[in-house]
Amino acid sequence: MIVQDVRLRDDRLDGAHKIFRNTGFLGDRTMVNGTLDPYREVGDELVRLRLLNASTARVYTFAFDDTRQFALVGTDGGLLERPVTLDRVRLSPGERAEIVVRMRPGERTVLRSGQLDVGMDFWGNRFSGGDDSFDVLELRAAETLRPSTAVPEYLAAQTLPNPEDSVTERQFELAGTAINGNAMAMDRIDTVVTRGTTETWVVANADGQAHNFHVHDVQFRITEYNGGPPPPELAGAKDTVFLPPNTTARLVLRFDGPADPDTPYRYHCHLLWHEDQGMMGQFVVVESGQAPATLPGHEH
Repeated sequence: MIVQDVRLRDDRLDGAHKIFRNTGFLGDRTMVNGTLDPYREVGDELVRLRLLNASTARVYTFAFDDTRQFALVGTDGGLLERPVTLDRVRLSPGERAEIVVRMRPGERTVLRSGQLDVGMDFWGNRFSGGDDSFDVLELRAAETLRPSTAVPEYLAAQTLPNPEDSVTERQFELAGTAINGNAMAMDRIDTVVTRGTTETWVVANADGQAHNFHVHDVQFRITEYNGGPPPPELAGAKDTVFLPPNTTARLVLRFDGPADPDTPYRYHCHLLWHEDQGMMGQFVVVESGQAPATLPGHEH
């Protein structure tokens, strides 16, 4: 389910950036896989939904209209070790989740996005879309459903980075549309990482608006979220993490991919307006003792 918010003007998409929308574009309707007001007829007792927040700025809090529980079985990096029972899951732009929901014969239920409560002030919440609610997808169960086996208690072995292997700790402060006070520069390498090492990145949202943080090349492990253990829905492999105002996350990353001093990867806020305004940095992965290249500027 590729979920996007849109605004229509007659028969055309209207992507205009409205005044006071510091979070970016916010639509007044949602589409799923390019369809407005979608529904799905289902014939099984258990239905697996793969959710992708493909909006450029909106944060969704997905829940069913009858508050039924579901099993969260996967996040950005794939299956969790064990399913987690939830009644809602929050996804910021770029985040993914896989859920399994049980249906009863002949019933209907609606997956909705509810209001966002992340500690922003009244105006910040209003102009970030926090007061909005949407019907996203209706599930319509057949009168007779095929039986489904229960969700397994064990799903998949986890290969998350070990925080004890971390060789360095780096700080990333998100504020305005900059990271560590710097806007993106195509000819600047912000971080140099040695291939085969594990690092800890401490990412802090230092202002009053919502951000998130996405890292290219690797999946990371969240070891601490806002001063405590990560909630179960953030316990698996991730590449994007939502950071409400004044929230900090500790990420552990292991860089086992190819080393290339000439070709940088990016880390950035996945809210497109913030990214476009320069909330992005770049890093290269090098072999031990290898120096990064000097970049003359190149296309993203």
